[in-house]
Amino acid sequence: MSKSIKIYCEGKSGSHDYDILNKVIAELPSVEIEPLGGIRGAGAIIQYKEEKEGSVVKPYFKLLFRDRDFDKPVPDSPILEQDEDRKYCYYSYRNTIENYLFDTSHFYSFLKKEKLDKKYSINNEEEVKQKFIEAAKQIKFYQAIRHTMGKMRTPQTDFKTRWTEKSGKLPEYLDENYCKQKALEKIIKAKSFTDSWTETGFNEIYSTFVNKFDENFMNNLDFLIYFQGKDFASSLQLLLPSFPIKKYYKYAKKCFDYKNFPDLIELRNLIESKLTG
Repeated sequence: MSKSIKIYCEGKSGSHDYDILNKVIAELPSVEIEPLGGIRGAGAIIQYKEEKEGSVVKPYFKLLFRDRDFDKPVPDSPILEQDEDRKYCYYSYRNTIENYLFDTSHFYSFLKKEKLDKKYSINNEEEVKQKFIEAAKQIKFYQAIRHTMGKMRTPQTDFKTRWTEKSGKLPEYLDENYCKQKALEKIIKAKSFTDSWTETGFNEIYSTFVNKFDENFMNNLDFLIYFQGKDFASSLQLLLPSFPIKKYYKYAKKCFDYKNFPDLIELRNLIESKLTG
């Protein structure tokens, strides 16, 4: 009997997660991708699915590939990170799956293909880069806050890293004072201001992130690693009104090559090792 591998992911068939993973496993036999919808409660959903299906069809190897999305700090190197408790769970290096789809070259090619370069007065790839940086700077404080809140969370004092309806829905204001105020209100409401979680402690953690997001960080486009992808897309759309983001994502996925990302190469190698090992 051939070995079978099942990859669980967020979203649904045709989602960014699903489509990117399809690129990663291209031409590999006996590998199935199964979307779970949301990531919350994924462990219980996977257990239920396996018990329902029965041990006869249980895969030889399974893994859950998921966004980092402020639940885990970004590591120092572009690795595929295995969860310490749930060994079948692996985190992408970049914050969210959308982060893998923003590329200055692909973006400029898309603008030219759709005849949008003149509309937005973007004449080359360097100008795309500067527009990306401008979009990142707009949400710098908000992203520092989201990373701070993610680091402060514990299983006992859980609270979301945003106060808006969803990721991609930016706050009414993006200035530093407003973002800090809204974050502190949310943390206090969650009753996590214990002796260890003081406003001073909050400010110390926040400072590490906001200082990290300096000019060098921006010029290196490191925000495409650290910032929430949907938030970045929304900020970019503020600068490029009526930009067809869904159409761009579709184009970017056609151009996508997992070999440009060390963590996705590692994912591919892991799957291949399980098929042949």
